[in-house]
Amino acid sequence: MNKIRKAIEVIFVLTLAILLVGGVVFVAGQALGLIFGQGGVLEFFNTTVKAPICIAASICAIAGFLLSYKRHDEPARTQQEATSR
Repeated sequence: MNKIRKAIEVIFVLTLAILLVGGVVFVAGQALGLIFGQGGVLEFFNTTVKAPICIAASICAIAGFLLSYKRHDEPARTQQEATSR
């Protein structure tokens, strides 16, 4: 079970990195397209860059949801139990 959790953590971190870098590239590209008045640049970022970012965001959200489930460990001992042994 621990291997599965590690794999989900890796997927979460990788897709989060892709999402963040892709978001910065997307916003910067859109801003440059607006500043220079290039409609083709805006269309390129909307058709080419946006889809992989949305897919990465979806995978990241699912992995984060799965990571929210914690394994039930043995409850911690109380102070009285710890000193009585």
